[in-house]
Amino acid sequence: MVVLLTVFSYEWKTSILGDVVNVSKGEHPMQLFLSNKPSAFIETIVIGLLGSLLFHLLHAPLPWMLGPLTGVTIWHFSTGRTLYWPTPLRNIALLLIGYMLGSSFTQRTVHEITQHFPYIIAVTLSTVFGSLLLGLIIVKKTNIKLIDGLFGSVPGGLSQVAILSEETKEIDTGTIVFMQTIRVILVILLIPFLTMYFIKPEAPINSPATEVGKEAVAYPSLFGLLLLTMIGAFLGKKLKLPAAFLTGPLLIIALFSVTAVEVPALPPFFILISQYFLGIYLGLYLKKEMSSNIRRIGFYSIFTSILLVFFSFLLAILLTKITSINLATAFLSTAPGGLAEMGVTATIVDADLAMISGYQLFRIFFIMFIALPLLQWWIRRKVRLNQ
Repeated sequence: MVVLLTVFSYEWKTSILGDVVNVSKGEHPMQLFLSNKPSAFIETIVIGLLGSLLFHLLHAPLPWMLGPLTGVTIWHFSTGRTLYWPTPLRNIALLLIGYMLGSSFTQRTVHEITQHFPYIIAVTLSTVFGSLLLGLIIVKKTNIKLIDGLFGSVPGGLSQVAILSEETKEIDTGTIVFMQTIRVILVILLIPFLTMYFIKPEAPINSPATEVGKEAVAYPSLFGLLLLTMIGAFLGKKLKLPAAFLTGPLLIIALFSVTAVEVPALPPFFILISQYFLGIYLGLYLKKEMSSNIRRIGFYSIFTSILLVFFSFLLAILLTKITSINLATAFLSTAPGGLAEMGVTATIVDADLAMISGYQLFRIFFIMFIALPLLQWWIRRKVRLNQ
């Protein structure tokens, strides 16, 4: 385990996220036990387990992700105690989820995704423009800077948006992180409940989504491919892919799966561990230090995030009218949440993992490599013209 944690301690050298969520920044995993952090780490584990147990008893969706997320958030805000969760554990969770998503790809699903490409582009553009309009509402109602409202509203990866905002001195990074955090938490809490209790899954019995984690596991092949996903994560970081510990493994496992290499299913225990690790990490996004932003823009951040979820639901309904995918798959494809969280939700409603990954991946890459760089360019150009 120490070796595995050491591999995944490779992280961004400069990232505001490390300061925001009390996670490690490239530290050796053994440093956890040589510092004053072990008690906070153990406390975080216990609170996460209690949250999982409570959500399991309440028959809530995704108890191993939403339980820890809710538990550590409430515990931190109600007690003010400092909790700790190492970044390597988050990285392991993303790697396992990337493997799960990548293994859902086949030649058939890739063909279906290519047929959906015009719709993928349309949904992505609609989501980006819709989020920018909602950002304008926040700007108008709260008097924050225009660029802060736009940057904070675009549904990109929280850490990647934070890093880009740090590179642009005209942007208030604290405001950006708060707005993105509110959106992420709300989407992750709302989407599973809406999908589980208000949308009836209609996935085919033999769809890739229903097969993930259910067939016999070939452990030698599994562990060999898991080692390969580490290489995928490393290459993803070198290539500066967004969410590299997720997208790198996803792409490399999908490549093997599509080329007819047998990719064994991820055991259910591994999936639960990934949900638990990720849930705790997400729960540590919100900090008491953000209280000033909560008072200033909290209401409108929550309101516009809910509107964005509703807008994505309307897009999903439209998708079901013009394509053959079911509403659960369409909603998780258009949802402004993270690829990992939507992928995990898809496994419990028998939605099409590969199709959802196709929509979500394209949106992530479009936002990180086109939308946000364009916003950066526009800001800098505007500043130069005003000088």
